[in-house]
Amino acid sequence: METKITKMLKKAPLCPFMNSIKDVFMRTHFRTNALVSLIIAVFFGPLVIAAENYTPPKTDFGVPDVQGVWNYKTRTGLERADVYGGELEVDEETMLAKMVSTPDFIAFLEATGAEAPGPENVGGYNGFWITPGDALAEMNGKYRSSLIVDPPDGKIPWREEGQAIRRSQQDELPMGMAESDGPEGRTLSDRCLISFASTAPFMSSLYNNHMQIVQGPTHVVLLAEMVHNARIVRIDEEFKALPYEKWLGDSIGYYEGDTLVVQTKDFNGWQVAKERLVSSNILLTERFTRVANNKLHYTFTIDDPDLYTQPWTAEMPMYTGENLYEYACHEGNYAMRAILAGERRHEADARSAQ
Repeated sequence: METKITKMLKKAPLCPFMNSIKDVFMRTHFRTNALVSLIIAVFFGPLVIAAENYTPPKTDFGVPDVQGVWNYKTRTGLERADVYGGELEVDEETMLAKMVSTPDFIAFLEATGAEAPGPENVGGYNGFWITPGDALAEMNGKYRSSLIVDPPDGKIPWREEGQAIRRSQQDELPMGMAESDGPEGRTLSDRCLISFASTAPFMSSLYNNHMQIVQGPTHVVLLAEMVHNARIVRIDEEFKALPYEKWLGDSIGYYEGDTLVVQTKDFNGWQVAKERLVSSNILLTERFTRVANNKLHYTFTIDDPDLYTQPWTAEMPMYTGENLYEYACHEGNYAMRAILAGERRHEADARSAQ
């Protein structure tokens, strides 16, 4: 029987975490009354004015200080859902009316994902571990219906043949595609090599949406909580003609006013095959700007003329986060032997049946 959620999923764009899960930010059971809105306007309105006059701190070596642990979880999808009628910015009332509540969103994931019932499902993370955020991304006092702000329609500007080219990039590698002939055939996340969520650029996942920025005079480190990805950014240097491709690309950076600008390209081919947005010819430009003691504005622009009709830009806030803890990635370490042993058993059963 088709439910309301099922009907809505048919119209929603892809979730930033995985292509098989749709953004379902379209309804909620919660409402905010007029009194609460009035209180927010009276008591928190001055904070907006204060943010406009904010002067970010400097490091001891004289550059804008964007260091710290930052949380970027949000229910805003990369592309704009049709339910928002093309509007980039919506008010709180509209958000609450059109966005699926987080409890309902998590219940949907449990019913259709790793915890779904069925004899073939061995189980996985349940709702306790899922923390996708409770609201759309808030920028300049309004809620965003998409991370993409340019093009104005909030959609990825694919060239006519762009998606076919991207699929060929993802399919051309013989290994790392969840095959079980050997450990090399398993996915990069199974092997605990790199994150299975997007950390270049940073986009909200189902959980572990923290990153840390550490600045030095000559280098900056962008450390992701998910599978401990660490990008080392060389400040005021040029890209290097490397004889190899680095896992997280070659990153250089510079300061532009109060903003840290990071540019990355030349990603490892396996990561090109695995990532949603990392393509063979990508130039990724990220901007980190501190707009309050507890808030960054994060912007990324993707340029790949092989795939897109124009460079396109997305943005979202990051807020002061909790401490960053080690991501041990024990699932792959402990399960690899069982995964491969299970495949050998399937092969033996097939031979016996001949």
